[in-house]
Amino acid sequence: MSTSEKILLSGLFISVVSLAWSPFGTSLGMGLIALSWLISLFTRQLITPTNKALLASMVGLFAWHIMGLLWTDNIPEGLATLQIKLPLLIVPMSLLTVKWNSKLWTERILQAFVISVFLAAAAGLLIGCYKTLAGISLQPSQWSPFISHIRMGILLALGWGGLLVYKSEKYRFLLFIYAIGAGLYVWQTQSVTGAGMLLITTVLSLQKQWRFSVVAMSFVAGFWLIWTILPGPPITSLPSHTTWGSPYTHHVDRVLEENGNKVWSYLAWDEMRPEWNRKSEYDFDSKDLKGQDIKYTLMRYLTSMGVAKDGLAVKNLRPKEVIAIESGNTSIKQEISSGLALRLDELRFEVGNFIDGGNPSGNSVTQRWEYFKVGIYIAKTNLLIGVGTGDLPDAFHIAYEELETRLSPQFRHRTHNQFLAWLIAGGVVALLLFVLTFIFSWQKDVSTKTNRMGRIAWWVVVISCLSEDTFETQAGITFAVFAIVLFSLYNRRSQSFSSGNRRAAG
Repeated sequence: MSTSEKILLSGLFISVVSLAWSPFGTSLGMGLIALSWLISLFTRQLITPTNKALLASMVGLFAWHIMGLLWTDNIPEGLATLQIKLPLLIVPMSLLTVKWNSKLWTERILQAFVISVFLAAAAGLLIGCYKTLAGISLQPSQWSPFISHIRMGILLALGWGGLLVYKSEKYRFLLFIYAIGAGLYVWQTQSVTGAGMLLITTVLSLQKQWRFSVVAMSFVAGFWLIWTILPGPPITSLPSHTTWGSPYTHHVDRVLEENGNKVWSYLAWDEMRPEWNRKSEYDFDSKDLKGQDIKYTLMRYLTSMGVAKDGLAVKNLRPKEVIAIESGNTSIKQEISSGLALRLDELRFEVGNFIDGGNPSGNSVTQRWEYFKVGIYIAKTNLLIGVGTGDLPDAFHIAYEELETRLSPQFRHRTHNQFLAWLIAGGVVALLLFVLTFIFSWQKDVSTKTNRMGRIAWWVVVISCLSEDTFETQAGITFAVFAIVLFSLYNRRSQSFSSGNRRAAG
């Protein structure tokens, strides 16, 4: 084994093991991978790439980003962006032109990745349980202490796909344990993206005779989900006065619901105010502990209980329910539900709030629509070459102001769509090169396990780019580039890992 191959393999293992744990480890591994290419260059040991088109598109995309510095106004941000996107250059150049025994080592690299991701998820769950038992209240994302819970869900899905493709007797126990760990993780972190990705990788790894049945069941589940989160029809018969004789206010044109009940019906503010002020030290017109208006938290909480929003309902509140409202709980389900079940309830609220024209701030799904609209607005004004490599944050800031967005400043993020992000930053040229990268990495033949894994990795990356800025973070771009390149080293004559290992051993 040559020196360059040893360094390349060291970098690969360090990078994939560090993905779920440490940006420092990922950077260290990437440095070693780059070093292996430099050694091969100076010793004249570089080989002809097996996928020249893929190499050209990815290096071209990085080179276009360098050119984007010529018309950017924010050079420091542009240089920081280039640093994040270095894997786009380093990984294809090294893996495709440095001589190494990919058929011998790729499965072992995948094994290391699967184990590392599982251990990171298990560690997050154990730390979360420890803090919860200690009385610390955790947000869903805090169950993922090392990297973004969304990114972690995607990594788990890719590892799950690898286990399903290469399943054998020696992997059966790991497959079972991994399924439990991944399921608990996406449930506890409320990662809809992770759950969706796990389902997709499961479907893609199945044999054709099973795939249709699972896809059909998935469609049924999808329709049920949509039906569940959509608000019900308006109430046709409503009382005019409360038990105490005050008039009710009913906004029958609004659809927002909590626990299946209409939020903007059965309102008697004048009765709620004095009764609440008798029960709580938090004034009716003040904020709860989460910074929300107490009166709206109270309104939603009473709605979730299935009672009217009037004086009698407030008077009947128990002390623990008053404490829950003061803490910012907007639904009784927050006390009896957890994980994805609670996230489903939040989705119902987000959809209803969006239909009613409410402020989407803090609502992860409906915020994305605002991001998309702002992104399209920016792209249309800089269609050919984009705003420049370092001007993406500034362009969004200006566009939010020009469009007078309803989003609060802390929720004014980027597009959350990688295709649109390339179009904004680098114009049509960058988007074309990005699309070509996926075209040239597509596996036409999936008759081998290696190529089937390549197809799964391809879909995981593409789908993640539709809902996330996958290439805008170090962990995201590193995972995506590895997934695209590593399984594009094989042509349709490639054999499975096991046969490759036997030939190497022979």
